[in-house]
Amino acid sequence: MPTTAIKPGPRRRGAYAKSAETRQKILDAALDAAEDLGFHGVSLTEIAKRAGVAVGNVSYHFGSRDELLREAMQTVTSQIQQHVVQAGVSGDDIFERGEAGVRAFLAFLHEHPNYTRLSEEVRHHHPEFHRENLASWVELQRSEIRRGVEEGSLRAMREDEISATAYFVVGAHYFLDQMIEGIDGRTYPGDDVVTEAYMKLFRGGLEQSRRRENEERAR
Repeated sequence: MPTTAIKPGPRRRGAYAKSAETRQKILDAALDAAEDLGFHGVSLTEIAKRAGVAVGNVSYHFGSRDELLREAMQTVTSQIQQHVVQAGVSGDDIFERGEAGVRAFLAFLHEHPNYTRLSEEVRHHHPEFHRENLASWVELQRSEIRRGVEEGSLRAMREDEISATAYFVVGAHYFLDQMIEGIDGRTYPGDDVVTEAYMKLFRGGLEQSRRRENEERAR
């Protein structure tokens, strides 16, 4: 039976082996430039200049400006989520973890005041990136709500109710950064006031629902 010789495939990236260090430098430079100029105001030339590399290296590692933008937003999202999750690790229940997470999220926003502007820019001009970002936040909250149900902090919920609640929680976080921005002209009331109001709404809504359910079962 005749055989067909298999030709070796082309060497990926040729002699220019992919450098994780250079790639990270470019990504950091992109985020730095975006915070100063906005994503639409950033050129590959500017990113390359800040990273200290040739423009060709940017295209080599990311392929296109859009792909670099996507990875930049994914990086920021991952950083925030890790920050929030790590803050709530020691919490005994979903409410303690939730409060720690809100405070960590607010702290991140104070440290990165341009995040809200970048997020809005992506939402308006790159909706597909925004949807990816939103989906990752919703999944994080779904997992936390399921954990709350399993540990007994929350009442039993159907999967569709868990998803709906996750969206509400993510929506509340979205308006937290809008509040810090002062979009309605009001002075930001401070992290303690915001966290207390958020937790009263979060805890009250879920615990009240749980209490009603327990009362109905006791009848």
